[in-house]
Amino acid sequence: MNKFSPLVLTLLLFSQALFAQIGIGTTAPEASLDVQSVANGGMLIPRVALTSTTDNTTVVNTDSGALAESTLVYNDGTGGLTPAGFYYWQNSQWNQILSETTKQIHFGKILVTSAGTEAVTGVGFTPSAVEFVAMNRIQDFNTIYRSDGNNTNDIRMAGGTTFGYAQNNGGTIDQQVISNAFSGSSINNIGTFASDTHCIAAYFVNNNGQAIHDNGTASGGSEDQDGLIRATLQSFDSDGFTLNFDRFLSPTTASPDRTNQIVILYKAYK
Repeated sequence: MNKFSPLVLTLLLFSQALFAQIGIGTTAPEASLDVQSVANGGMLIPRVALTSTTDNTTVVNTDSGALAESTLVYNDGTGGLTPAGFYYWQNSQWNQILSETTKQIHFGKILVTSAGTEAVTGVGFTPSAVEFVAMNRIQDFNTIYRSDGNNTNDIRMAGGTTFGYAQNNGGTIDQQVISNAFSGSSINNIGTFASDTHCIAAYFVNNNGQAIHDNGTASGGSEDQDGLIRATLQSFDSDGFTLNFDRFLSPTTASPDRTNQIVILYKAYK
């Protein structure tokens, strides 16, 4: 009759223990890992300082290789990634577990006064999508505005609305804008504009529905700006986003008294 040696018996018992349920604070675990409170204590998840959503060096796979999906940590918010909270690793990035106190949506406003880049901050998180809405000729956050004269083709007579969005689609920014425009001098026609490479586009037209001239006159001059205030969303940032206004109707030598700026309302989603 064959007999097991003490070493073989020990190895068999050890292998059984490896596949057994583990109980902390209990001798009768009801799951693969069952942690029960001792003296009303809690359980602390590893606390780390993540530098970004793609940080794969602060936390590592202790068995080598890539970070395992569902790895869970508590990010203390001091390393660059904010806000603080519980984060889990999925699809090659850290995703925050949301709570009742976690900000999900931010409403904001922008006053645009010139062409170029505009860094919008104060959102409180890195947005995944932003909606935009604006009305032509809204000059400030608190103001009443009227054109200086009637029946002119100046930009001050041009009205309209704009609706747009931008969203992060797997690292690619998808965006779209639609806009309409009319002239208060005479509504013989209206103008419309759409672009799938921009998220903001206030369109200004004359009384014939044509793009208003850069110098604000009915005839003559150029249309280098295409009658537009127009922007592309360039990046989603840690506390907001960056816009680039590649079209902007501004005062000219021929019309130095013409002012132009616009208020844009936005809604950012986490």
